[in-house]
Amino acid sequence: MSSDPVVIMAYGPSGVGKTTDMGYSFPKALFLAAPGALNSIESVCGYQPERHFVATIAEATEVIEAVGSSEKYDTVVIDDFSFMAEQTFADLEARKFTGFKLWGKLRDQTIEFRNKSRYCGVNVILNAWEQGPKVKDNGQRVKGGPMLSGRLPEQIPALCDIVVRAVYEERREPWPGAYRCFLSPDWTMKDRFDVSPHIDPCPMNLGELLRATAGVKPQRLWDDQEDQIESLVSGDEPIFVGIPAQDKEQANEVYKALLASGQPPHKVRWTVRDALDRALIRRELKDAQSTFFSAKTKSSLR
Repeated sequence: MSSDPVVIMAYGPSGVGKTTDMGYSFPKALFLAAPGALNSIESVCGYQPERHFVATIAEATEVIEAVGSSEKYDTVVIDDFSFMAEQTFADLEARKFTGFKLWGKLRDQTIEFRNKSRYCGVNVILNAWEQGPKVKDNGQRVKGGPMLSGRLPEQIPALCDIVVRAVYEERREPWPGAYRCFLSPDWTMKDRFDVSPHIDPCPMNLGELLRATAGVKPQRLWDDQEDQIESLVSGDEPIFVGIPAQDKEQANEVYKALLASGQPPHKVRWTVRDALDRALIRRELKDAQSTFFSAKTKSSLR
């Protein structure tokens, strides 16, 4: 894993595939989630993630600090942060905090969470619900972003290296989910590594987005899977080249061949998924490097 871990926020509507992507992208992570919240990882990804339940931001901060000291996990995933923020707010109210004292206590917990997340030594991934852009009573426009209370929609994304919005992208096959990340007056998004804006809309695959960023390599569930994926996208005649229409024709044949080798279906689907996304990401980044004003650059500047 990189010696300089990352903090990422992914937000979007329920059911778009965020939790499943967290399972694919960070199989060796500790998930902080409510019972039942990770069922899609077990059914789709084929394994049961390490899980621990915490109710508040303060409790999550304690776990993150402990994980950073233990070196047992390379990543902590909070699924989902919107629910945890609501629980934190309710907990403070139950402890009789009101008015300015309540918001002050919430601010203090947020600052502590921010500091521990930034310097804990592991990746911290936040999954959140989405709230749309709005206009306050005084006419001030507020960007859409993670569904959080008070000033948290500004404070939490500010601590992150990457903030992406999960959306449905029907043209993407066979997984219609995608991440958006570009300069927008309506939505909070950013990427300090300058990777995802060049691919927008990019595959819903945080693991491959991070592997495209030098030094950030989430651990794999199987030791041989990384070599298998790389063999499909590299060499003089790669099988997957990052052109969806062309790669689609090859995907079924690769899938059948890997199944015939005796590998379990969940692993094979995972391998083909990451190989397709890696090829697409590499091709998009290569195209971006060869052109100053690309079509994606122009669209993001509008």
